[in-house]
Amino acid sequence: MKTNEIIVDVRTLIPRERHPRIFNTWESLNPGTAMLLVNDHDPVPLYYQFAAEHRGAFHWEYLEQGPETWRVRINKGDYADPGFVPGKGSASVKAKRPTPVKAPLVLDVRPILARGGSPCSTIDEAVTNLAPGQSLVLFAPFEPAPLFGKLGAQGFDYRSEAMADGSWRIEFIPKKNSNPAVTDTPASCSCH
Repeated sequence: MKTNEIIVDVRTLIPRERHPRIFNTWESLNPGTAMLLVNDHDPVPLYYQFAAEHRGAFHWEYLEQGPETWRVRINKGDYADPGFVPGKGSASVKAKRPTPVKAPLVLDVRPILARGGSPCSTIDEAVTNLAPGQSLVLFAPFEPAPLFGKLGAQGFDYRSEAMADGSWRIEFIPKKNSNPAVTDTPASCSCH
């Protein structure tokens, strides 16, 4: 561990508490310092959130990539290069995913909305970076009905369910014989 980094181990936290803990720690960091995130799954959805909200202000470095523990050093400062780009990572990142069928990409937009932000660019970027056949699981504080039409036009079906805490889990599944990456749908946001 570097002396200028804070360890944030979220493995024992319930999912809805993880992103707030991470972003509270991030906000407390001074430029030139880092947090070492320890997680029980690949935190790539968190990367999308950082890319949307802190572009140019962070550097993402995988130190361990599963299968049980992921460790990522997230440096705070001025960075033209985030250090990692999903889908364009190193050969070792690709080697961790040997099968063509990928697990759903999970994106929790509740922390973004809780801070008064818009998750639209984060959602759009996540959809753009989905692998062929990969679905997107979205957690939101409400059922985002306008997003159903937008992503439907991009080749996705959906399943939504209310959770016990009042929030929603929505899975967007690529329709068979469809290429979700190709769309004529305008980029304007209609996710809330």
